[in-house]
Amino acid sequence: MSKSGAGRRSLRKYELTNLFFFLALILALGILVTFVFRYYGNRNMGDVSDGEPGIVAEAFYPGSDIGMFHLGTKIFQTSHQYRSQLGIPVTDDGFLKDLFAIEGVEEVTVDQRSIMIKKETSAPWEKIKPRVQQVVLRHLHLHY
Repeated sequence: MSKSGAGRRSLRKYELTNLFFFLALILALGILVTFVFRYYGNRNMGDVSDGEPGIVAEAFYPGSDIGMFHLGTKIFQTSHQYRSQLGIPVTDDGFLKDLFAIEGVEEVTVDQRSIMIKKETSAPWEKIKPRVQQVVLRHLHLHY
């Protein structure tokens, strides 16, 4: 009988040792996972959250009628192309209408963080660019 009592004690020690070992292992893995998610979450913060509102880059090619405005914040969820004011949805808050109100703008394509403007061939970018910048900043100030 004394052998079975000694066996139970050693079994309990073994079980307690395993229990503490696995608890420590789970805690260590939890800490590791926390650091990994924080590292990768902060690394691509510009993609996850909004950056500076406004135009952060512009792309114009000499002789081209198309210009790109890259934004520091997401303004649309999906990409849409509008060939005229007739295609503007009823839910527009005035942003697209204001872009088409700029003299010389023929077509507007919007994506999450970019706006592509197609202008009339005779319209100069020097007149269109500042107006697009004003419309974007006004729109962003209304929403952010």
